[in-house]
Amino acid sequence: MEIRSQFRKTLLGAGLLTMSVMPFVSDPAVGAARQDTRYDKKLIAVLAVIEGPVMLGRGPIRVALKPPASAGTAARALRARIKTLPPDRHIYMVVRDLRVNEQPGVLYRLYLDLPPDEKPGRSNPHYAGTLNFYNATETSDAANVKNPKIFSYDITAMIRNLQAQNLLSDETTVTVIPSGTPAPDSSPSIGRIEVVEQ
Repeated sequence: MEIRSQFRKTLLGAGLLTMSVMPFVSDPAVGAARQDTRYDKKLIAVLAVIEGPVMLGRGPIRVALKPPASAGTAARALRARIKTLPPDRHIYMVVRDLRVNEQPGVLYRLYLDLPPDEKPGRSNPHYAGTLNFYNATETSDAANVKNPKIFSYDITAMIRNLQAQNLLSDETTVTVIPSGTPAPDSSPSIGRIEVVEQ
């Protein structure tokens, strides 16, 4: 055991063996959100996207995602794709490039295809997860500096559930709702929201 432990330490020190920790950022009820910058882009298919900035305020913000321009006529609605999704593939909601003037002091809840007149909550079947702006890039930074953090939420099971209840729409929407009243001068924004298959 002593030799094996010493060998492991040697590999770690040489950079030949790496250890990674994924900090989870969602509510325990979701359990799928993570910060990750190591996607294998060859394995990713972007199903829907909105380029921001998406400016967040004191109330709900609802945005419509569109198929990427590169998809052309091959793009399909999310509810069509989930029917043929292979067992080894997953669908994620990915949130990138968070910016603030100052910390808003609240969390933001994310919902997929939430009807405008529906009361939101964590038990709502459209609930995807929670977003926080801790360590978001300040807007006073250089304009071309992007926040490297990526927040991803595995929404595969949720989409299957919505599909089974016929609750998915043809146009994919994401609704962002603050859990309280954000700081007045925080001006939080999201640079890009994607729904991707991996």
